Amino acid sequence: MPRHLGFKRRDATKLEARRFAAVARVRRGESTSTVARSLGVCIQSVQRWARSYRVDGKVGLTRLPKSGPHPKLAREKLARLPGLLARGPMSYGFETPVWTSERIAHLIWSRFRVRYSCDHVKRLLPSLGWRWHEHTWLPSRTRKDSRA
Repeated sequence: MPRHLGFKRRDATKLEARRFAAVARVRRGESTSTVARSLGVCIQSVQRWARSYRVDGKVGLTRLPKSGPHPKLAREKLARLPGLLARGPMSYGFETPVWTSERIAHLIWSRFRVRYSCDHVKRLLPSLGWRWHEHTWLPSRTRKDSRA
């Protein structure tokens, strides 16, 4: 049974170090099943790492860059966004003190010249420590007459 790796997110440098350690042990003569069991991975993974090392050398075990597009807004600029939001929407000319996704998208465009949709803003803000709290108007409860 595979063991938990000890971290929530996949840490690419730790995983790369694990691959190198596994291949070094296989090259010293340990069986792939022993190495796999001790690292908490399947045998096929150790075999795949050993094959990659035989074919491509150390380059075959190094981590790959993340796939997918680069983010529109650089990390440094994204780190400045919570500070801008903390000033409140009224300091940017909005009439009410409520941040909406549309207003935040407008702020990002006006400050950084990066255009995000309102839906993407909703996905972006939780990673910055902001949460969405929907204010809903509910009808007031009326007291029923207990005399009836």
